[in-house]
Amino acid sequence: MGQSCASCQNKDESTAVYDCIEQKDQFAEEDLYDSQEFDAKSPPCAYQCKTMEADILQFQRVISKVKEDEYIEEQKEQQIIFDDKSRYEGSIVNGKANGYGKLWLENGDQYQGEFVENMMEGNGTLNYLKGPIYEGQFKSNKPDGLGKETWPDGSAYEGEFKGGRKHGKGCYKWHQGCVYNGEWKDNMIQGVGIYEWPDGRSYSGSWVKNQMHGRGKYIWKDGKCYDGEYQHDKKCGFGIFYWPDGKQFQGQWLNGKQHGKGLMIGKDGKKKIGSWLEGKLMSSIEDDNFQVIPEGWIQQQQ
Repeated sequence: MGQSCASCQNKDESTAVYDCIEQKDQFAEEDLYDSQEFDAKSPPCAYQCKTMEADILQFQRVISKVKEDEYIEEQKEQQIIFDDKSRYEGSIVNGKANGYGKLWLENGDQYQGEFVENMMEGNGTLNYLKGPIYEGQFKSNKPDGLGKETWPDGSAYEGEFKGGRKHGKGCYKWHQGCVYNGEWKDNMIQGVGIYEWPDGRSYSGSWVKNQMHGRGKYIWKDGKCYDGEYQHDKKCGFGIFYWPDGKQFQGQWLNGKQHGKGLMIGKDGKKKIGSWLEGKLMSSIEDDNFQVIPEGWIQQQQ
């Protein structure tokens, strides 16, 4: 079944500290590991399709009865029983499944669609005994190309597959309302993409193995925004934090907290240089000419 969505629940977020007039404002630190609705170590999967001689399937699937009436009688009369007790009915050429047909796998899975030389190849639908229904392109008995995977709870992925796994560009929508639209690699979120929560939060940027990693932009529902670098789901490196009232913090981060040199800009435009240690402001002085933004950094519009 689809993955549960812990991130769609309201969560208390940890805090970091900003001080531009010797007064501390609290803002919430995003923590995607705690906020994502699926376990980062067990992302939603596109299960590998089985060869007709396959061993026991990884997952039991739910049988969906589809388009039985589309089979004409002469197709039903042509059958192949495979060594693993799987049964094929449909077009047979040179003693093999070639063309359109239906396969009942011994474990309960059902496939209906195109075959080439006893293999699922072309367009088809695969119904798993306790899991998703996959509709789309197949190659060598596996989802490969464009397809859609739909779970009984309503969660769905639509996009590219390779070798039975999500790979390329695609959009996953969880039934709780969370949505990821972007790049995938070997069944994991990897590359560039946008993750949106139903409460209005969003992250757009780089991902590595289901984690925010690289440069990205995280926006809260109340208008706060962080544009900067991430490592393993935490702010790390250079980044700029924006408040809705115009305040900014520009500087270094470590493990999700301000750490090192930074520049504070008040809503009145006044600037202060500060030094932070694990989110705590240690010292600051006023300086209107200090620049902390790295060379080549392109500041995105808010």
